[in-house]
Amino acid sequence: MSARTFPEALPPIEYGPQDLVRTVQDRGELWLRGRPYRVPEAFRGQPVALRPADEDGVLAVFFLRQPIARIDLRRPAEG
Repeated sequence: MSARTFPEALPPIEYGPQDLVRTVQDRGELWLRGRPYRVPEAFRGQPVALRPADEDGVLAVFFLRQPIARIDLRRPAEG
C-alpha cells in the first residue's frame, strides 16, 4: 500500500489553442475528418491532443504531455 494519496478524479485537462483536441471513444477510437483512428483503449473518455509530427501527413497523439500514439493520415483509417 502506498503512503501517497491520489485524487478520486483528474483535474480538468486543458490543451493549448494550437492543439486539435478529440475525445477517445469507447472502443479506443478517435474521429478525425469523418474517419475513426485507433489509440490505446486506456484513454477512453479522455481528451487527447493531436499535433503535427516530424513527418508530413502524420499527427502525434498526446495525453497531457505524454505521446501515446501516431496517426498516419496517408493510410486508410482503422476501425
